[in-house]
Amino acid sequence: MTRTLFELRKSVENLIQQQGGSAPVAAWIYTKEDVMDYPDDDVNVTESVAYKVIENLDDYDHIYTEIFDCIEEELRQLSVLK
Repeated sequence: MTRTLFELRKSVENLIQQQGGSAPVAAWIYTKEDVMDYPDDDVNVTESVAYKVIENLDDYDHIYTEIFDCIEEELRQLSVLK
């Protein structure tokens, strides 16, 4: 889910209220700078293009599927799932 940093902060604050500040979390955050700093000297990514790339990341459902597959595998290794 693509959000602004302000929206992300509000979501994190809500999670802290619900689960407590010491609740474990795994997160991956990509910003326009990650796109603009693409490690290729031949690519010049503008801020406008970087915004579009970040917004379009929501179209990659397989990322979410992969994360849930990893969660399932971890639960199996902990013998919670068979």
